[in-house]
Amino acid sequence: MTPGLWRWCLVISAVWLAGCSTPSLRPTASTSAAATFWSGRLVLEIDHSPPQNLSAQFELLGSEQQGELLLLSPLGTSLGRLRWQPGLAQLDRGDQHWQGESVQELTEQLTGTAMPLGALFEWLDGRARSEAGWQVNLEQLQSLGRLTAERQQPEPQARLKLQLDR
Repeated sequence: MTPGLWRWCLVISAVWLAGCSTPSLRPTASTSAAATFWSGRLVLEIDHSPPQNLSAQFELLGSEQQGELLLLSPLGTSLGRLRWQPGLAQLDRGDQHWQGESVQELTEQLTGTAMPLGALFEWLDGRARSEAGWQVNLEQLQSLGRLTAERQQPEPQARLKLQLDR
């Protein structure tokens, strides 16, 4: 391959990858200093019939009261964006949009199980907040950036695994 052709291939590849990207939630100087940010890999397994499994990169910004969760494919394209504030939760996935009064209500409608978002913020801070039906394991959070939580009751059973970026 000639050097000129090689450069054109690089330019086309860069433009194509830029077109596939999704804006990051990483805090900027204009974002509130109190905003908390985490990113990493998320796996959610729900024991339905058939079982549901979600595996994605994630970016989580905000707090229990107001924030945003972005789920990304391995290539960096958006799989979904969940936003919440008091009294309102919205999920956008491509051209599909859902709305509810809370994240718990919205995630229960969509997956059959309410996600413990409020507890998740405390778990990520290393505090084992009690959440109805959920048991969290924070033993590897400090050393390896891993968090696991399981829900046995009420049905369906669910497992949440996070691997934080370092």
